[in-house]
Amino acid sequence: MKKILILVVLLIAGYFLWQKMSQNTTLEPLYDKPYVVVYGRDACGLTQQCLRDLEIAGIEVMYKIVDNREVADEYHPRMAKAGLDTRNYGLPVVEVNGQIFIRPELNKILEAYKNYE
Repeated sequence: MKKILILVVLLIAGYFLWQKMSQNTTLEPLYDKPYVVVYGRDACGLTQQCLRDLEIAGIEVMYKIVDNREVADEYHPRMAKAGLDTRNYGLPVVEVNGQIFIRPELNKILEAYKNYE
């Protein structure tokens, strides 16, 4: 009985690992050129820091305020398609050339931006 229970636990763990690894985190890009879209709030310190860092790095950014219903309707389906939780997440959410990141470090954004194919 103990062996069966261990086997069941391993199968369940394997299934969840397979699901996580098979998620498509790269989406169809929104534009035909390299881009960065920052979804956040004016009152969010992390969003404002991200915008400042990108400006200093010389990256042109589209900034969209998440409190706008149309904006949420735009990026929530993309987050869900990438396998990300759309109910509980931190800001900023950053999309770079079809890749979505939550609270990314600047180097991660720059790497994705420069690796546009």
